[in-house]
Amino acid sequence: MLLTKKYLEKYLSNHRVSISDSQKEELINTYGSRVVDDYGHLHEYTEQDICEQLRKIVLK
Repeated sequence: MLLTKKYLEKYLSNHRVSISDSQKEELINTYGSRVVDDYGHLHEYTEQDICEQLRKIVLK
């Protein structure tokens, strides 16, 4: 799963929190694209990974 602006907006709305536009862009840039690890393997975040990271960052 990739983090999209639509998903992020829905997540923020459901949790009734707001963050700055720069934080939104940082989250989209970090979790909105696939990652290649040190061994050249393509890694895609799961929905659980993304939700957990959003929880840690947004709801601290």
